[in-house]
Amino acid sequence: MDKKIIIWGHTVSYDDSVVAYGIYYLTHQIDAPEAKVFFDQAFSHGSACFEDQMGNNYKLVHNGSEYQLIKQ
Repeated sequence: MDKKIIIWGHTVSYDDSVVAYGIYYLTHQIDAPEAKVFFDQAFSHGSACFEDQMGNNYKLVHNGSEYQLIKQ
């Protein structure tokens, strides 16, 4: 069920049927410095919440050496 992708050098696991737009947002809608803010926040504080351009809310969670993207 969970897929994995490398986004800006970070491994992210996700459920494609739930967070496909969130993955698209992180990989194609914003540039690396903007995405880095979310990854840094998740690394430092355990998670980072963001909203994509369609108004969907997501949480990027840091799990050890990887991240997980979930829809809120």
